[in-house]
Amino acid sequence: MKRTLEIEFLLDNAKTKTLSLTDPKDDISATAVQTWAENVVAKKAFLIGGSFPVAYKGASIRKVDVEELA
Repeated sequence: MKRTLEIEFLLDNAKTKTLSLTDPKDDISATAVQTWAENVVAKKAFLIGGSFPVAYKGASIRKVDVEELA
């Protein structure tokens, strides 16, 4: 099963952007992700299409079952 951590931010242009990270740790917590994301916002660590993230909206882990064809 393929896992992806998806972290959503609100940008200063009123749009949203989702940051996707593959293979997150199995024991990653919502608190750890939120703390990291709020730090990104506070430090203006990313510039996305000319806009800075201004708020953390949420996070989720997407699980996808991949089946190769024989």
